[in-house]
Amino acid sequence: MITHPSLTLLSHTFSREDLFLVIYCLVDDWMHTRFGSSNAPRRRRGPRPDEFSDAEVLTVLLVGELCHCPREAAWLRQVRASYRALFPALPEDSRFSRRAAQVRELLRAFRRTLLFWADADLEPFRLFDSFPQPLCACYRIRQSSWPLRNAHFGYNASKKQYYYGMRPQVLITASGFIEDLILAPGYYGDPVALAAYLDECVEWERDLAGQVWVLDKGYWSPKIAAWAKERLGLTLLARRRDKKGEPPSFWQATLDHVRKPIEGMIAVLTECFGMEHLLVKTEIGLYRRMQAKATAFTLGRYINRALNLEPMNLARYAV
Repeated sequence: MITHPSLTLLSHTFSREDLFLVIYCLVDDWMHTRFGSSNAPRRRRGPRPDEFSDAEVLTVLLVGELCHCPREAAWLRQVRASYRALFPALPEDSRFSRRAAQVRELLRAFRRTLLFWADADLEPFRLFDSFPQPLCACYRIRQSSWPLRNAHFGYNASKKQYYYGMRPQVLITASGFIEDLILAPGYYGDPVALAAYLDECVEWERDLAGQVWVLDKGYWSPKIAAWAKERLGLTLLARRRDKKGEPPSFWQATLDHVRKPIEGMIAVLTECFGMEHLLVKTEIGLYRRMQAKATAFTLGRYINRALNLEPMNLARYAV
């Protein structure tokens, strides 16, 4: 467990200014370790030393998600009005959105570093599940345009209703840290989304050998499980769907019990962090806010583990 010295500031009662300072220290130190600067390298000229840095962009994004702010424009107005001394070079909304889009992939990289700091990357077990993300009502006006290119109609089996939107897939560690978040179209079935994600893991050359992923019964596919074991050394555990009138076996009940934590985490992400209903208009905006919420969730759990606090007590950071 790697504990940053600035985290002691959050061990007791703290203000939002303290939260800004601690998260900036975490992000800025990580940026300097990774890139040697507060800004990620660019092909063209990056921000000058007196301009708003990438570390500050990530800090504003993460604190906004930890404070459960639904609208980014309202959050930026609040930062300008109350915390101008901390961010004197904060740009206007349009410029900030462009800067945030440029650093969106840094959110995933920082989240993986948090797993390394918390020793969660050493855990062999993972939980994999999905949830519906409606973007609008199912009915459409003929003259209107589609909200997002990859969004589509899907069916939510648990709620027994159709929706129009995406179907995110979440991969978490056994201790509750989000390792990855993937956006899939709404019409993607669970086996199709899993196969697409495993193909991306092969393309990225990710080392999954020795890991065990516990899946929902909707992911049950002997063909995909055999391919993952042979190609990646990955063990996929999923059970068959229940037959009508037949009680689940002991093995099926055990898998259901192991999967319980991810269902509670998805409930926190959708209800507290607002991941199910995002106020965005573009695909980049949707992806960026989803990654920011997942990283903020993981950051809160990392701080709680470092301070020996309740892991799911993330409401304490909404100051």
